[in-house]
Amino acid sequence: MKKINKKTKNILVQLLVGLLLGLFLGGFLVSMFELERFGIDIMIYFLIMAVVAYLLQIIIHEGGHCLFGLLSGFEFISFRIGSYMWMKDQDKIKFKRYRLAGTGGQCLMKPVGSKLEAYCLYCAGGGICNLLVSLIFLILGLVFHDMLFHIFCFCMVGIGLLLGLLNLIPLDADIPNDGYNIYCLLKEKASVQSIYQQLMLAKELSDGKRWKEIDEKLLELYEGADLTNPLNTCIEASKGARLVALRKYDEAKKCLENLYQKDISTIYRTSVMYDLVLIELLTSDDINVDQYMDSKMKKRMNREKSDISSLLDQFGIDLLVNKDEEQAMVDLKYFNDACKTYPSEGIVEDMKEFINLLEERKM
Repeated sequence: MKKINKKTKNILVQLLVGLLLGLFLGGFLVSMFELERFGIDIMIYFLIMAVVAYLLQIIIHEGGHCLFGLLSGFEFISFRIGSYMWMKDQDKIKFKRYRLAGTGGQCLMKPVGSKLEAYCLYCAGGGICNLLVSLIFLILGLVFHDMLFHIFCFCMVGIGLLLGLLNLIPLDADIPNDGYNIYCLLKEKASVQSIYQQLMLAKELSDGKRWKEIDEKLLELYEGADLTNPLNTCIEASKGARLVALRKYDEAKKCLENLYQKDISTIYRTSVMYDLVLIELLTSDDINVDQYMDSKMKKRMNREKSDISSLLDQFGIDLLVNKDEEQAMVDLKYFNDACKTYPSEGIVEDMKEFINLLEERKM
C-alpha cells in the first residue's frame, strides 16, 4: 500500500504542476502571439522550437549541476546529454555512448569535504538554472515583439519551468529526482556521507577500476542508516554488487535480499534484482529466477538492449533456463556491443568474467 501511495503522490504532483503551468502559459504567455496568424508552417516551427528548447534546457540543467558543483569545490567526473557522454579518465576527457533509462542527462562531480550545503547546491543547481533561464526568456519575450522569437521564448519558458519544478519538487519516481535527494539529505543529515561515497565511487569506476580494486570502506554505511533513503540504497546496492564480483555469493545474497524486501526506488530495485538473478544463475542447481522477477520486470528486461547487467542475465536465462543457445548468442552480441561504449572499463571486465562462468555452467 505504501508503494502505491508513493506512486499516486508522484502522479498527482506531476499533474498539478502540469495544470498550473498550463494555466500560466495559456493565460499569460499565449497573449504574446497573434493567434490568427497560426498556420501549418507556424505549427511546424513551434514543434521544432519545442525540441530545440528541450535539448537546450537539458544542457542547461546538467550545466547547472556542473556550475554549482564547481562553485562548491567539486571536480569534474562526467557530463552526459542523452546517450552522449564526456568523462574524465585520469587526465584525459573521453567520449562515450551510454544511456541511463529515465534520464535526459547526468553530471557527476568528485566531491570535496562533507558540507551539507555544498551537496544541496550541487543537487539543486540544475533546477535553479532552468528556472533562471526561463525568467530570462520571459523577459526577452516581453521586450522583443517578433512572433517567431516569441514562440522560441514560449518554449524555453514552458519547458524550463517544467524541468525546473519537476526536478526541485521532491519526487521519488523510477529515479529519485534532485529535490528528493535534497529532501533526504535534510531529513537524514548523516546521509551526506552516503552522497559523498556515491560520488567518490563514480570517480573510482570512471577511472576504470574493478570492484575488487574498490576500497570496501567506501561501501560501509553509517550506523542506523535508513536503507529506503536512496542515497543509502545506492551504497548498499553497490556493496552487494561488489560482493557478487568477489564471488562471495552467500554474503551478497543476504545483503541484496534484505534490500530487495524494502520499499526502495525502482532504479535500485531493478539493479538489485539483476544481481540476485545472476547469483541464482551462478549457484543454484534448480534455477528459479521467477522468485525475483515478476511479469513487469520480465518485460522490462526483454526490452532492454543496452544495459549490460540486464543483457548478462538475459544471456544466462536463455542459456541455462530456456536452453535456447541461438537466442543466447543474440543476447551475447547485444552484450558485447553494449560493453564497447559502457563508461566503466572495470565493470565490463567483471561482467565478461561472469559470461565465462555462465558458459562453464552450461558445460
